[in-house]
Amino acid sequence: MEDEAVEGRARIYPDDKVSEPAVSSDAATIPTAAERVARRREAALLAALAIAGAIIEYPLAFALKSLDRSELARALPFLGVTILLAALIPLTLRLNRELGLPGAPLLAAKLAGEKLHFSIRSLLRVSFGYALMAAIAGASVLAIVIVPLMLIQHGARGLKLPPTPMLTVAPGRIAFIGAAVAIAAAVSEEIQFRLVLYAIFGWIARLMSRDSRGHPGRRALWIVTIAQGYLFGLIHLAPLAGTLFHSTWRLLLGGLVMPQTWEGVVFGRLYLRRGLEASIIAHASMDVALFAMAAIGVLHTR
Repeated sequence: MEDEAVEGRARIYPDDKVSEPAVSSDAATIPTAAERVARRREAALLAALAIAGAIIEYPLAFALKSLDRSELARALPFLGVTILLAALIPLTLRLNRELGLPGAPLLAAKLAGEKLHFSIRSLLRVSFGYALMAAIAGASVLAIVIVPLMLIQHGARGLKLPPTPMLTVAPGRIAFIGAAVAIAAAVSEEIQFRLVLYAIFGWIARLMSRDSRGHPGRRALWIVTIAQGYLFGLIHLAPLAGTLFHSTWRLLLGGLVMPQTWEGVVFGRLYLRRGLEASIIAHASMDVALFAMAAIGVLHTR
């Protein structure tokens, strides 16, 4: 089937249910020495990618916004969260096998020396389609919720947005540095939120609701998808907490109307259906396109 990326591995079928693994159960089967080595290599590589992506992303993002180097200290707590989640990747991969979640099927198959059975064209087509869906979801939240709320708040005084540092940056710099930030962020954030948090939340959801195979049921998977998307939006809102939100409940409520929250939900559904590689492609392509549009917009204003 088109949704199967690797032969013999548990995949998400079009009805959005986790398929039965080809083997009886990873939990009930003692892995061979080669399998243990491949799993350790997979965990180490994913952890390195998550941390490297964050280390690359934060300085470039601050450079793109023309902020002072002292502002880099604001990124340290987020880097700490990245390191913590990266440390959970070995546990995450084990949970993925128990819960029937896709994980990183292409990477796992490559490291295990398995033959890949997937269409690059199909993978890209689906990923780009979900990237468009995520962009539409984020834009819809901006147009339907955030902009009207800002208009109501400012009232007759008119809506005056604060100057954005990026408007002073050369369009070429926005495009090229923005593309690098987009790719680094997509790799790091998808590993953290879709791979790690999805597995942890899935394990919790399975305690409350499971199907006949011991996997989280469809309703539980939807709850997990929304929960990880909400945290994805909240982490993007955190840098603004001190200036825009002066109470915890307002901050938590603000997470519901963040565009990244609903983009994260879309990426979560893609991860569930196609795995980590697809969600990385979708996330990166959406952000690269947005930076390209921003560069074009700045160029036309000059």
